[in-house]
Amino acid sequence: MGRIFVSLVTLFIVIGATVVYWVTTGTSSLVLMPSELIAKAEAKDLPRIRIGGRVVEPISYQTEPSMVLRFSVKDPKGGEQTVPVVYEGLKPDMFAAGRDVLIDGDFVGGTVRAAKLQTQCPSKYEPAVPGAAPKQ
Repeated sequence: MGRIFVSLVTLFIVIGATVVYWVTTGTSSLVLMPSELIAKAEAKDLPRIRIGGRVVEPISYQTEPSMVLRFSVKDPKGGEQTVPVVYEGLKPDMFAAGRDVLIDGDFVGGTVRAAKLQTQCPSKYEPAVPGAAPKQ
């Protein structure tokens, strides 16, 4: 009886681990910087990518007839290469030039077609300067 119980527990652990592995490898993706994406792309489309970058101007937000946000991102730690992004949906509250973002989507025709757009919080707290306008 004890051997059967141990065998069943082991079987359930193996099945559970296998399911977790399939789920995480099927939905996870490496976060690329814009310069890495440009180097990897080499004139081919890349489905299902995740890119992290800093928003640069110009930014275009169209609300009629549908919501379309167009902007570019560059490497947060420098570099001048930019990747254009198109996001169809509501612009996040904290979205602005100079803000770091995470984007999930497809790289098609040299443009990231964003399915998800997420702004990142600043990495450190900066106290307000007396008399200065609040940062956005």
